[in-house]
Amino acid sequence: MGGLLKSSRKSEAATTILIVLIAVFFIGWIFNIRQRECRTHKDCGSESYCGSDFACHQYPTIQKTIVQYSLLAPSIIIAIAIIIVALIFNWDRLKAREEPRQMEEITQAEAPEANEISEPYYKSNGDVKTP
Repeated sequence: MGGLLKSSRKSEAATTILIVLIAVFFIGWIFNIRQRECRTHKDCGSESYCGSDFACHQYPTIQKTIVQYSLLAPSIIIAIAIIIVALIFNWDRLKAREEPRQMEEITQAEAPEANEISEPYYKSNGDVKTP
């Protein structure tokens, strides 16, 4: 019978220690809940919110900056570049057009007046000579 009493006393002691530990953890948990400043956003004022640390925090002020871009200068630069590229690619054609004009000016200065032409451009049927 002595062995049975020893094992029941050991189990009673273990149960008592377990109950005391559960009570200590429960009291600590209740104490932790009591230390919280807030549980929801309603517990804080209108200008603050309840954080994850259960404390009220002020809402951050966010300043919105408006950025306006002026694209006039870049568009002018691009337009000038396109014109320059077009001139570079068509430089040979432009030179070919200028040379005949200069030749025309020289030949018109040396050519006789329109009144000095002896034969008319169009001939009538009677004037046509056949070989």
